[in-house]
Amino acid sequence: MPFRWIVWFVMFHFMVLSGAFGAEPAAEPTASASYSSSLLPMESQRSVPFRLERPRVEALDLALYSSIAGYRTFDYLSTRRVLSHGGRETELPQFVVDNNATFAAFEGLATAVEVGTSVWLIRHGHQRVARTFNSVSVSLGTRTVLHNYAQPIYAR
Repeated sequence: MPFRWIVWFVMFHFMVLSGAFGAEPAAEPTASASYSSSLLPMESQRSVPFRLERPRVEALDLALYSSIAGYRTFDYLSTRRVLSHGGRETELPQFVVDNNATFAAFEGLATAVEVGTSVWLIRHGHQRVARTFNSVSVSLGTRTVLHNYAQPIYAR
C-alpha cells in the first residue's frame, strides 16, 4: 500500500473522529416548560433556525485549488513519460494507466473530488481541515511527480 494512500486514510479517519462531518449546533431549550396531564414536566423545545454563513473564498484557497489541478496534470504527464520509456506504475492499477482516456478521466475525477471536498469543508466552517488536507495532498502529489521525472530514460 503506497505511503500516499496511508496518509489519506489517516487524514480521513482523523476528520471523522474529530467531528468534522455532520457537526450541528444544539437547539436552545425554552425558558418555560409546559405540563402534561400527569403533572410531570414536559420538555418542549422550540427549533432555532440555523443558518450557515458562507465564508469568502480566499486567495490561499484558490492557490491550493490551482496547485491540485497543476500537480494532477503533471502527474498525468510524468506517468505517461515513464510508461512510454518502459517504466511501470506503482500506485494505480496498470489497466488504469494503460488507457489514456481512462487515466485522464481518473485524474480529472480525482481533482474534482479533492476540490469539491475542500469547498464542502470550507462551507461548513472547517477551513483549517480543508487547507491541511489540500496541503498534504499537494505535497505528496508533488513528491510523486518529482519521483517520476527523476526516473532515468533509456533509449529504445
